[in-house]
Amino acid sequence: SKRERGSGGAIAGLFGGGSSNNKSNRPYTIVFVGINGVGKSTSLAKIAYYLKSNGCSPLLAACDTFRSGAVEQLNVHAKCLDVPLYHKGYAKDPSA
Repeated sequence: SKRERGSGGAIAGLFGGGSSNNKSNRPYTIVFVGINGVGKSTSLAKIAYYLKSNGCSPLLAACDTFRSGAVEQLNVHAKCLDVPLYHKGYAKDPSA
């Protein structure tokens, strides 16, 4: 199928655009992976904003527990977007 550019068509198709047609109501997991300084946190905030704007309830999880300021950076995004942030602080195992 043809992908719509600039309209979020790929994401809307993946999540059903936040419509009430999603009968399963199962959570989705999206993982952002990349090297330092490529914009993972900013991209995460943009996706969370998109999902919230389309009727989903995103939850941010701080898993970069070794980089100084990582949890605070996500906390700023979470507060601006009014979405919850799960974190355990620094030097902890994020999967525990």
